[in-house]
Amino acid sequence: MKIFAGQLVQCPRIALILAAVCGIGLSAVDAKAQPEGAFLSRFDDGKPFPEGWRISHFAVKDSHYKTIWKRQSVTHGRAKGTPLELWLHPAPAEAQHDFFGSEIQRARRTYYGHYEVEMTAAPGDGVISSFFLYTGPFFGDPHDEIDFEFLGRDTTKVWINRFAKGKNLPGKWLDLGFDAAAGPHLYALDWLPDRLVWYVDGREFYRIEAPDHAIPDIPGRIYINIWTGGTGQAQWSGTAAPDTRSVVTYHCISYRPPDEAAPMCSEQEIATLDVDD
Repeated sequence: MKIFAGQLVQCPRIALILAAVCGIGLSAVDAKAQPEGAFLSRFDDGKPFPEGWRISHFAVKDSHYKTIWKRQSVTHGRAKGTPLELWLHPAPAEAQHDFFGSEIQRARRTYYGHYEVEMTAAPGDGVISSFFLYTGPFFGDPHDEIDFEFLGRDTTKVWINRFAKGKNLPGKWLDLGFDAAAGPHLYALDWLPDRLVWYVDGREFYRIEAPDHAIPDIPGRIYINIWTGGTGQAQWSGTAAPDTRSVVTYHCISYRPPDEAAPMCSEQEIATLDVDD
């Protein structure tokens, strides 16, 4: 098993709390950077780790989290056909929290356009695995966020959610019609000025439209992660047993701006394991 040790560490979505934890001031972040163009990252083709991603490595001093992000909990590059794996597992007794988890973010911002991820969700009571877009006060912005979140207590459903200008807008707990932890599926998002549309395996799954609903409008970053929460999250996510171990896997992530032609995950085949490699 090859451990990908990571590149530049950067804090995700709890904003000012994380700025203090990571020791990075807001001045270190280019909040006005030009959003990047189209990209496609395959994680299962046996090639080196795709460029443009960062691995989190820090602890969050917040009772809502039982998880420390550890770069050693990310595995990649074992063989062709093996996807990126983000692990959750018990932390040693001397750690600040009960679990080690893992998180990766896109180094540059993205904006309006079409997003796709091919992934297998993580099972387990209290386990959360995800694909989401985020920006917030750490980056000099209000909190904007758009989510696919899978709660391991019932992976036949997905939590669809968004924040706009710091307001947590009502989320939806929706039936998928399959077990997201049983194998890879394609999840996609259209983020446009007048609408948000979530897709599952190429079919429209949920839609909101302006002006009746607020639409996030600040360029953000793509995140993927696995974690478990504290007592404040238990009613939503369940509670992880002390010996919980789980993994979320990612085959492909892609993005293209509106009206731009570019290859996407949905046009690729899942890489199969080549035993001769």
